[in-house]
Amino acid sequence: LDLLYLSDARDIYYATGRLLKTTDAAGDFPSLAAIAADGSSWLVSFTMDGDALVDQRFAYEPAYAATMNPDPLGRLSEVVAAVVAGGSAPDRVGFLRESLPWLLQDTIARVQRPGGWVSVDTQLATLQAIKDPDEVELMRGAIACSAAAYAAARAIIAPGVSELDVREAGHRAAVVQAGEIVFHNGDYRSGVPGGFARNRPIEAGELYIIDAWSCYRGYWSDLSRVFAVSEPTPLQTEVHDWIAGVLRGVQGEIRPGRDGTEIWAWLDARLREHPHLRAIGLRGHGGHSIGTRAHEQPDINRDRGGEILAGMVLCVEPSGYSPELNAGIRLENQFLVTNSGAELLSDIPLTL
Repeated sequence: LDLLYLSDARDIYYATGRLLKTTDAAGDFPSLAAIAADGSSWLVSFTMDGDALVDQRFAYEPAYAATMNPDPLGRLSEVVAAVVAGGSAPDRVGFLRESLPWLLQDTIARVQRPGGWVSVDTQLATLQAIKDPDEVELMRGAIACSAAAYAAARAIIAPGVSELDVREAGHRAAVVQAGEIVFHNGDYRSGVPGGFARNRPIEAGELYIIDAWSCYRGYWSDLSRVFAVSEPTPLQTEVHDWIAGVLRGVQGEIRPGRDGTEIWAWLDARLREHPHLRAIGLRGHGGHSIGTRAHEQPDINRDRGGEILAGMVLCVEPSGYSPELNAGIRLENQFLVTNSGAELLSDIPLTL
């Protein structure tokens, strides 16, 4: 490649260190970064604020007198056209099929006239799958946000409390833990396998699955814990403890060279060893990789996986659902794959 274009805010962040997509509306404005084979680089975005590891910065106007402009992509394209005009035409330009808007590609094709376009989606995803130590630390920060949310949820969950109140308590705790505005949401419904919080009172006897998602400075955590609304039944306690044991045991199964389908099969087999789960097994996936995207590849599925490599961060989530459990249990932890096995990143109690 002579040149690489990046337009997804997550990829620009990965390459330049500048996080342009935030939790506010301004983060929805598009940007474009270019990295040349000779090492030179530039970035066009809606702001000149913050540091970015590029040689040149350019900006377009995102708003007029505090009113957001309705055509940010068009304004971005105008600046990009001015930046690339008059230069030599590159022979091979790399881009991401999943993210480069047609308008930007059309502008570059007309003004810069590259000889050919080369998709690099797979190559970039392969690089991003292996996490550097600073990336892992940011994911630890995201995990701490969810841990704080779980503590807040535990304090408020009781019969008659609204699911929305539980979700808002978790969200507030995540923000306070981070010390800044962060995204926090997830499955916050009681008595069902999943879904966003409803304006509905929690009922006694339900199991409340909270599959919490937090995004801290561009990196995600994805965890799941279960709370008993009132005193749990013996079956609920027994199955919860069994699935918790499966989650603890899977740490010894994660190592470089294994495939995600193998981990799924191991989880399914272990779940079926419990009489109540024998006919149920693992419903759906058993986890996925995580980073700047909440779900990355490889994943842990029955028929789709991929090779697990040192440096990846995996979320693993065994589960079991039935009417008798009202409605079920899903427990999830994050693991850093090391050369010798796996390190638990989310050391949050596995209690009902």
